[in-house]
Amino acid sequence: MATRNIIFFGESGHGKSSVINMILGYDKAATSSSAMGCTFNSTPYPHELSGHNFVLWDTAGLNEGDQGTVTDMKALASLYALLKSLEGGVSLLVFCMRAPRINDAAHKNWQLFHEIICQKKVPIVMAVTHLENEEPMMDAWWPKNENKFRGYGMNPCGEHGSGVACITASKGRLRGDRHYLQDEYDESQEKIRRLIIANSLETPWKVQPVQWFRTVVSTAVKTDCWGNVVEEIRNEEQIEARGVFELKSRWGISLEEARNLARALEGH
Repeated sequence: MATRNIIFFGESGHGKSSVINMILGYDKAATSSSAMGCTFNSTPYPHELSGHNFVLWDTAGLNEGDQGTVTDMKALASLYALLKSLEGGVSLLVFCMRAPRINDAAHKNWQLFHEIICQKKVPIVMAVTHLENEEPMMDAWWPKNENKFRGYGMNPCGEHGSGVACITASKGRLRGDRHYLQDEYDESQEKIRRLIIANSLETPWKVQPVQWFRTVVSTAVKTDCWGNVVEEIRNEEQIEARGVFELKSRWGISLEEARNLARALEGH
């Protein structure tokens, strides 16, 4: 039975590491309560759930900008490099975000990794954190906000339920011998585990490098006065390919910005 690689991604401070710890059942992944990201290198956490072998990948926080320890482009390139490097393929993308609001970076990251890099071949689900105060229950959040996400083109895998886990990754303060949010935490742990088991691919999909650019070769010849070829001049030019044009279209950016982003993703 193939090991299933599960990729957790999203902005720094939105609960990726805390969600992984909740799935594991103990604190292993490093977490940060500050705006400064503490995750740069992608870190694997092997774990078994219901007889299935998983590797939970904690990844660099995306779109931190100047406030984080990882710049935007480095974080994006790090995640892209991870996806390409996994010989065993990818079984599920888990997009982690903090309630209540969706921002522009969220849907751009969703499009880049789900639609452009994984070509919609890998299921994607959503873990929405910090919902312990949602009334009348945590699951009430998604029906109230679903249309906003659909409007951005963010459509979680719906083959098994909504494809969304409305959760809290915090147990709250200890009161006596029990944490204040223990019931909500236990419910969240069960929901996120079910979400992963139900939606991950049994046969992983191997991520292929995106063709950002292609090389066009042209040849010219130089002749003498009698028409004899004395020199052949070969010229190679790198021009935009599918990946760059998809970035430009989906992100609504200029061609030059799309070129620069593609080069950054390749580590240039």
